[in-house]
Amino acid sequence: MKPFCLAPMAGINSTAFRLLCKENGADIIYTQMYDVNLLCTKTKEEVKKLLNIKKEEHPVVIQLIGSNLKKFRQTIPLVEGLAEEININVGCIEKRYLEHDCGAALLKDPEELGYLVKRIVACTKKPISVKIRIGWDGQSLNAVKVCNILEDNGVKKIIIHGRTAMQKYAGKSNWTIMKQVKEKSSIPIIANGDVKSYQDGLDLLERTGCDEVMVGREAKYAPWIFSNKQLTKDDIIKQILRYIELYETYENRCSVSEVYDQVFRMTRDIETTINKRDVKECASIAEIKQFISGLNS
Repeated sequence: MKPFCLAPMAGINSTAFRLLCKENGADIIYTQMYDVNLLCTKTKEEVKKLLNIKKEEHPVVIQLIGSNLKKFRQTIPLVEGLAEEININVGCIEKRYLEHDCGAALLKDPEELGYLVKRIVACTKKPISVKIRIGWDGQSLNAVKVCNILEDNGVKKIIIHGRTAMQKYAGKSNWTIMKQVKEKSSIPIIANGDVKSYQDGLDLLERTGCDEVMVGREAKYAPWIFSNKQLTKDDIIKQILRYIELYETYENRCSVSEVYDQVFRMTRDIETTINKRDVKECASIAEIKQFISGLNS
């Protein structure tokens, strides 16, 4: 069976969430995206505490974003001992990153991207992978060219999201271009985009011939997507309570807002007479647990 991976998602991939996805069958865990401009200012111990990666999660991939080679060189020694692989984000569409030529902005100049990646590869013995989109816009669908350049410059694996940067998350993921990339590459290609069920993941692998599939947005609402199981209302409530248990056990911070945001997402498929939005009125994690337990009634 080809691997199913948890996508890197900023503000989502907490330690507890990653562990819940792992328990549900995710084969490879990606951290959320970390800015090298932030990490390079920290000590190794501070970075280790921030990422908070547990042994139960492995294999783990740490995702970094940036465009400054010096900052990458300063950051990589701080993170390389924490994971099996380092991933470079070339797909982020947040304005604050695009304005600094990071993320998907790097797709505009494949040669410059290749230059940057070659030097990042030389910084570490850990494999470097890159996450891209199929192009900047509909007039520059350059994924095949970009992937060839990345491969030539030492990248060991490529994740491709089947939309352009300008599409953001609108429209449909272009599985045809992912197939073209796979056919022109000799390194593993991970397909990403529009996987809303386990079967969608299998279909994407079959249609594109890719080596792995990555699940992002749907996992936010249904971390059990990796298990290929149909959950009942009671099953979902157990999953939510397990997430809270993992949060209380493994997180090195206590954020009620973070917990209720994730809990609320996971109630999406629960039918109940209780107003699920009321979970945001809870003042503590203990109250959230009590509220969720009450959904059983």
